[in-house]
Amino acid sequence: MSPNITTVIMKTNSTPSSSTHRVEDFDFTFKLVSTFFLIIIIILTLIGNTFVICAFAMFRKLRSVTNHFVVSLAFTDLLVAVFSMPVWAAYLLTGPEWIYPMWLRKIWACMDILCGVASILHLSFISVERYKCISSPLKYHEIITAFKTRVAIAVIWVFSFTMAMIKFIIWGYPPPAYQLSAFILCFVLPTFVMSCAYILIFKVSRTQAKKMTMTIKGKSKRFCLPKELKAAKTLAVVMGAFLFCWFPFFLINVIFAVCRTCPIVDNKAIMLTKWLHYLNSVLNPIIYSCMTRDFRNAFKKLGLCAVQKVMGRYSQLERGLSLSFTRGRTSSRGLPDVHS
Repeated sequence: MSPNITTVIMKTNSTPSSSTHRVEDFDFTFKLVSTFFLIIIIILTLIGNTFVICAFAMFRKLRSVTNHFVVSLAFTDLLVAVFSMPVWAAYLLTGPEWIYPMWLRKIWACMDILCGVASILHLSFISVERYKCISSPLKYHEIITAFKTRVAIAVIWVFSFTMAMIKFIIWGYPPPAYQLSAFILCFVLPTFVMSCAYILIFKVSRTQAKKMTMTIKGKSKRFCLPKELKAAKTLAVVMGAFLFCWFPFFLINVIFAVCRTCPIVDNKAIMLTKWLHYLNSVLNPIIYSCMTRDFRNAFKKLGLCAVQKVMGRYSQLERGLSLSFTRGRTSSRGLPDVHS
C-alpha cells in the first residue's frame, strides 16, 4: 500500500495553516453517513472473517494449501476491523482535527499499511497458487507444498512489516520517489501478477474444456467442465472487486505524490477511498470462502451450532424463570395471612 494516504489528512489538519491544503470542515451529514457505513463494514468484517478462521480450525477438510492463504488473509482483515477501522471511525466523528496523541497516530498508520500490504500480497499469492493448481494438477502437490506455503506467508508478513516500519521511520510526507516506489511494489506489481495468473487460468480452462468436449461425444459442453475449472467463473469477480476497492486509493496516492496542490486531493476524496479499501476486508471472505462449497457447508454447520447454543441458553433461562415463578407461588401459598 502506498503509505502516504493513511496520514495525509492527519498531517494536513494538525497544522494551523497549510499552504498546500485547505482544511475542510466535515458537515454533520457526511460524518454521520460515513461513520454509519464504516460501523456496518466493521461488523460484517468481524463476522465473515471470524467464520473463516473458525471453520478452518474446526474442519480438517478445509486445511488445504489454498485455505492456508485464505485464513491468513482473514486474520489480516480481522486486524483491520479490530484496530484500523475503529480508529478511523473515531476520526470521522472528531475530524477534521486529529485529537489523538502522536504515538497512536503512528501506530494506526503503521498498522494500516501493514494490513493493507499484507492483504494485497495474499491476493497475489492466491492467484499464483490457483494457476499452479489448474495448470499442473498432477505436479501440484510437489510444486506447492505445506512448507513452501508457510514460507510464502512468512515472506508476506515480513515484507508488509518492513513497509510499515519504513513509514514509521520517515514519518510525515515521504518523498515522491518513495511514494512511486511503494505504488509500483504494492499495487502495480501485485495487479500485474494477478492479471497474468487469471488470464492464464482462463486460457487453460478453455483449452481443457475443448479437449474434454471433443473426447466425449453427444455431451453438452457445460457438462464437460471439470470441478476445478469452475473457479474460473469467479475470476471477473475477484479482479473486479480488487480494482474497485484499491484502484481509487492508489490513484489519489499517485496524484498526491506528483501534485500536492491538485484540487482532487481533498479530505472527502481521501475518506471515500479509505472507505472503499476497507470494504475489501468484507468482500474477501465472501469471494474466497463463501464461493467455495466446503466453506459454505462449514459456515452452515457453524451457524446451526451457534443458533442451537443460543436457543439452548434461552430454553434454560426460560425453564429457570418458570421454576422460580412456580416456587414463588408455592411458598407464597404456604405463608400465614398476617391480617387473620
